[in-house]
Amino acid sequence: MKDRSHDTAMVEHFRADPTYAAELLAEVRRDGTPAELAILLRQMATASVDAVRSEDADTGRTLPL
Repeated sequence: MKDRSHDTAMVEHFRADPTYAAELLAEVRRDGTPAELAILLRQMATASVDAVRSEDADTGRTLPL
């Protein structure tokens, strides 16, 4: 099995199941710590950026980094 970081695994899961991502965000906002919220928001931002880059790759467009 290929090793991957927890962030990578979570990003993949959020992209595969956006409903879960939204539910988790609501729960962490309600019951989580500021540190947990910061981690989750970082992971979700990565998932969003990766999705946009993937869509742009499909259309041939490029995004500045």
